Amino acid sequence: MTNPLAKMSGEQIGRLIAALDSLMDGDLAVDMLIACGPCAVPYLADFLLNGSPGTISLPRCRGARALGELGAIYTLISYFREYERPQDGAVLFAEDAVRSAVARELARWKSDEVFQVLLEAAAQRVTGGLVLALGEFHRPESVPLLFEVLEDDLCRDDAMNSLREIPGAARGFGILAIRGLTGVTLDGPSARCRRRATIQLLSELGVARSDWPDLCRFLWESDPGTVIAAAHIGFSIAPETELPEIITALFEIAGSPDFVQEEDVDQLLDAHSGIAREIALQIAKNRKDSGEKPNWLSPSWRILNHVLGRSLEAGHHGET
Repeated sequence: MTNPLAKMSGEQIGRLIAALDSLMDGDLAVDMLIACGPCAVPYLADFLLNGSPGTISLPRCRGARALGELGAIYTLISYFREYERPQDGAVLFAEDAVRSAVARELARWKSDEVFQVLLEAAAQRVTGGLVLALGEFHRPESVPLLFEVLEDDLCRDDAMNSLREIPGAARGFGILAIRGLTGVTLDGPSARCRRRATIQLLSELGVARSDWPDLCRFLWESDPGTVIAAAHIGFSIAPETELPEIITALFEIAGSPDFVQEEDVDQLLDAHSGIAREIALQIAKNRKDSGEKPNWLSPSWRILNHVLGRSLEAGHHGET
């Protein structure tokens, strides 16, 4: 049966392109443009490549989706190669969504050319969609860039997900990073989020016992998330003689975790309750001797109380 949409005039296709702007009919316009077949590609290409970016990204994202469905790979590649960064902040933010949409469509083609285009685009200006598209290729060449992105609040979760897709390469690079053997720094205040994400990722992916001497220094970070992740690793691979040090480190950050992290600390200490109780008793005694009173608004006191079986509430923290 002949598809009548495939014989649409340029004027009719132009009206469908204009309808991509519509809240009510925009998605229907996408479907109809796809149904038009290859004859719609030049009009969509002109819309994406020559149209002016605005503060609303949805019409251009719809155009990218139609081009992807129509197999217009080189139009999508041209979008990245011809990209010019908007000067207006609001337009830049909106166009980032278009970059993500184009990246998702390009990820349909798992070719070397497409991978390089995506990698170069992400190095130019990263977006969540670009990061996720790179992850779909499972290529170790993207790992250094993905580790750089771990410092980006908007793209960190996507970068973590993409690194999970290539666990061997991610683990290897992460270990080299903590040893200072890559160009991606984990040191200093500016790398705090990347440092935490790296240790959390290594905690998930698993590391060798021989890596612990390089990882144990993260027990004494000021960031609770980093310490908790390092402790999780340590409880799995550290020598038994180092368990008291790991538990002490968890008590050291016990005054600053949020509620989720506090629960994580409780669970880690519960798994080593014997040693944890001995250390908690000493900490409670030291606080009593210094005249400090329990403060149940403080995570530190709540964690001590949890480890000691809530005995602090009854005033029996000195008992064994």
